[in-house]
Amino acid sequence: MNNRKLLCILLLCLAALSKVVSAQDTIRINGSNMLGDQMVPVLVDGWLKKFGYEQINITRSKAGLIKIGAKRDSESVIVEIRGKGSRLGFQDLVNGETEIAMMSRSLSVKEIDDGWQLGSLNSPDQEHVIALQAITAIVHPSNPVPGLDPSQLSKIISGEISDWKQLGGNPGAIHLHIARQGTGLAEMQTAILPVNVASKNAQSHSDSKTIRGMVSADPNAIGIAEFSSKTGTYRTLPIRIGSRYIAADQLHIKTEDYPLMRRLYFYTGQIITALGRGFVTYAESEEAQRLLATKGYLSLAPIVIAETGKKNLPKEYLQWIDGASQVSLNFRFGDNTFSIFDSRSAQDIARLKDFMSRPENKKRKVILVGHAEKQSSIYMANSVSNEYADLVAGALMEIGVNPIRVRGVGYALPLTLTNNGVYRNRRVEIWLR
Repeated sequence: MNNRKLLCILLLCLAALSKVVSAQDTIRINGSNMLGDQMVPVLVDGWLKKFGYEQINITRSKAGLIKIGAKRDSESVIVEIRGKGSRLGFQDLVNGETEIAMMSRSLSVKEIDDGWQLGSLNSPDQEHVIALQAITAIVHPSNPVPGLDPSQLSKIISGEISDWKQLGGNPGAIHLHIARQGTGLAEMQTAILPVNVASKNAQSHSDSKTIRGMVSADPNAIGIAEFSSKTGTYRTLPIRIGSRYIAADQLHIKTEDYPLMRRLYFYTGQIITALGRGFVTYAESEEAQRLLATKGYLSLAPIVIAETGKKNLPKEYLQWIDGASQVSLNFRFGDNTFSIFDSRSAQDIARLKDFMSRPENKKRKVILVGHAEKQSSIYMANSVSNEYADLVAGALMEIGVNPIRVRGVGYALPLTLTNNGVYRNRRVEIWLR
């Protein structure tokens, strides 16, 4: 990179910073409507209280602007949250009109190119995963269909599959309940499970609660609702990948094994105010993640759950995890030069260290199980998956966590069978005994 380009980058960054710090006590956070309306105000409130701010006041304008003001001694701070969509939020970051971009998706290649002056946007220092979201397919408890694959679910939504007998169920017309266009739930459904045109027979509703109620009262109904850990008079269908059913529960969503989910992000530039950096650091922290969990969000706070659905799993895999419980995070690998891990897994290293230091976990032993993308042979797949497990073992040993077992199982349990499934299939599971 020549001196002229370096000077250009510096000037652009300083210009951007001059806009976002025009008032030193103001943080501007623009982007995703869903994040701005619900999750981010919760995080801001928790952050302000943690650092001793009082007189917290929240105002909402008709234009979609949320202002949260607070005071601490002689200091005051204002956080402005503006929901305007992920795309426009990122454009504001590029233009220096916001410090933090809230996004319900990762950046596209074009957006990363457009924001080149902001630094390495897909690096763990600037891409921050703050929570997860998932959609689920729910049916009446009497429905005998064991589960659906993503293609079958898409065809139900489009109307190509219209009778339960097409899926091995009892004959009868499928009564489909989906989100009304223009709602946050509809945006999430479209992003996670794109369908060109929904069936004209589908009934649309404003929220997941209404959809759950309709499904609970109709043996022929199916609904697409946001994941909820609460139980009800409906059954959540697992999603089939090959011959394996993956449950729509907290464990499999948090490990990202469950396919109908997405990450939620903050993006920042390389230059950010101390206040802005402090808020982002808090949002990633264990305390903030636990706060989100208490509000019903899918947080990144680790949990341990004994795996119960062990049918149709390879014998060797079962031998390695026998008597162990799975931690709700998988390590995945980045496609950049900044870290061997992707942005979430780079954060999860610290989360796992804190998790293992808890009194109830100090004497527990760590088992790593590596998985690989499809290779030219079983031998190669096993070899590659062992290498992935070894990489994670090395990173954990650097933080004082020493696994007792490190083993790869090759391509035995793919999470997707498509040709572009390298990222999802390439992972390392964490188990505790």
